[in-house]
Amino acid sequence: MTLLRAEIGERRRARTRERLIDAALRVFARLGPDTPSIDDFIVEAGVARGTFYNYFDTVEDLRVAVAVAVAQRLAADMAVVRRLADPAERVGCTMRMYMHKAAEDPVFGWVIVRIALVAAPLGPAMRADLAADVKAGLAHGRFRCGTPQAAQDMILGTAVMGMRSVLRGEAGPDHAEAVARMALTALGVRNAAAVARMKMDRQSLAARAERGAAKPRAPVRKTAAGKAAAVGRAGGKRGKNSV
Repeated sequence: MTLLRAEIGERRRARTRERLIDAALRVFARLGPDTPSIDDFIVEAGVARGTFYNYFDTVEDLRVAVAVAVAQRLAADMAVVRRLADPAERVGCTMRMYMHKAAEDPVFGWVIVRIALVAAPLGPAMRADLAADVKAGLAHGRFRCGTPQAAQDMILGTAVMGMRSVLRGEAGPDHAEAVARMALTALGVRNAAAVARMKMDRQSLAARAERGAAKPRAPVRKTAAGKAAAVGRAGGKRGKNSV
């Protein structure tokens, strides 16, 4: 009986926390990241002030929880994209998916545009995915651009502004594809136009992922800096051997 009561209490606490996060999604979407007070959240959620402090110490803590929740809710949709072999496809599909999601769910879109990049950019897992995609794209010669950080900033900034245009009603029906094409072009992807228009339904994504998994992995290309470093190391070894 004691265990059952504990389980019931835990479920109730989880539901209340989820209720606060859902309320915060709506409040942040309306007011942005800095304006809301605790009163805004408790009124929206229909809970007491003390209930808020049972789960969050500050509004900043709630902002982080909302950003992480948004990333987690996208995780299922993103799973098949993460299986694509081509980093250019992964980047292009991810950008398009965020813009399409903003069109379908404006609350989600405004939360991303207004607070997610400020509080905890896309959640640590999705930030790591983007960094890995950029690293792979540069290593395999798919991307020909500046530094990895510059590439990440460009991708995030372009995607967020694309979402903002969608949410403000300023974008046409193919806006997501146009934005993805421009970003991939800036990254140096030679077939950017084709990648930006690849089918995005789950079946097509899964089929491309399976085909990519069946292909042998292309060798990593050394950049000019990498080749110079290799030459330097080889020269150092020859120098030591001659001493």
